[in-house]
Amino acid sequence: MLATNGVDTNGEQSQAETQDSAERISEALTHILHSPRFKDSPQLQSLLRYVVHEALKGNEDALKERIIGMNVFGRRPDYDTTDDPIVRSRMGLLRKRLAQYYDGNGGERAVVQIVIPNGTYRPSFIFRPATKNSLAKAALIETKAPSFSIEEPERSPGNPNAPSTVVGGASVTPWVAGAKWRFKIGPLVAAALLILLGTGWFVLRTSQSELDLLWAPIVKSKQPIYVYTGTIPVFEEESPLDEAASPEDRASPLRVPEPPSVDAPRTGPNHVFSWGEGMLTGSVYADIRLAAFLSKRNRTSVMRSGANLPFMDLKGSPLILVGSFDNYWTRVMNENLPFYLDRGFGIREREGAHRRWFNPLKAEMTPRMMEDYALVLRVMNSKNGAPVLAVVGLSTCGTHAAADFVTDPVQMRALSGVPRESLMNKNIELVLHTSLVNCAPTSVEVIASKVW
Repeated sequence: MLATNGVDTNGEQSQAETQDSAERISEALTHILHSPRFKDSPQLQSLLRYVVHEALKGNEDALKERIIGMNVFGRRPDYDTTDDPIVRSRMGLLRKRLAQYYDGNGGERAVVQIVIPNGTYRPSFIFRPATKNSLAKAALIETKAPSFSIEEPERSPGNPNAPSTVVGGASVTPWVAGAKWRFKIGPLVAAALLILLGTGWFVLRTSQSELDLLWAPIVKSKQPIYVYTGTIPVFEEESPLDEAASPEDRASPLRVPEPPSVDAPRTGPNHVFSWGEGMLTGSVYADIRLAAFLSKRNRTSVMRSGANLPFMDLKGSPLILVGSFDNYWTRVMNENLPFYLDRGFGIREREGAHRRWFNPLKAEMTPRMMEDYALVLRVMNSKNGAPVLAVVGLSTCGTHAAADFVTDPVQMRALSGVPRESLMNKNIELVLHTSLVNCAPTSVEVIASKVW
């Protein structure tokens, strides 16, 4: 349903006016999708494109939360919208971006404003009055438009007296049946074959997605692919003797643990009597996601963690690193890169504006954490002599989000602005921002990047 100056027309427009309005809305949508506020967010692009197209078709049923979740975000038909608020969260972010767009330089000159009121997923379209700048621009375009005229009857190589057609001041001589054949068949066929071969190569080259290009150096290697996941020490304090729960338990001997290692730390007033190493939940999720991703590409991953990865094993083998401060090899590979992990548990930019991203709630790891940051880096010729891909979150939630990003072809469209040759063959480092609900990512955006 279209709206003019904020008022629904309810079909009172003529067919020609409706067609003209739809074309203006489509043109406005194209400008928005290519604006700086939207070009790096493929999910918001897909969401806005979907609701606008369905609204123009008058398909009200397609603008319900569950249907949007299925058609835009790939959710199952029976998914729980209460536990998975992806549509509501993305729609809130979409409304914010639209407001920012219309407050900026590009939106101030827009003749159509797209508004999605709170409480509904159906957009309204407000046709603004044309400004002096837009009218002047339209007049300039109209003045420069080429004119089409026929000055004399047709003329051709076979008929010198026949007229030619003048298009925009350029004379175009038409081909007639009486014209002589000027080309030999051999060179023509050879040229056609070259064109076909070139087209086939171009299609094959451009058919690869951003995800394929990023992963190509890893999955095309003939060496084993190692996945190394960071671990954290886990300590258990000394506890009092267990009381018997039943008369039979009184006869059971007490199991005495092994004494602690000499270098085991003390925690609190009690001595530590057992300790080991554990993985964070986001790292475990990333391991499963990456292993499934590689399996679909007929590659088997070799999983390692803790001290179970001698450097000699890495020589010449692609390496995937999972985790940040808990991963020794991540810190080794990252220390000299444009974006690096600093000692304040943040991500810092080495040059330029020296920006820094950090999460003040990292230590709490509670549902109150609403956002996090992460690094995705791919180094082509690393210290082990092979490509390295790292999935690095400031917290376990950020690692979860980064693993989703590098294995999701839709999210990877955010790299469409990177030249394809660079995406396949050069070093690349990305800083991601993710919004969270109970540590699960609801959106991921690329907020800084470096290719070299």
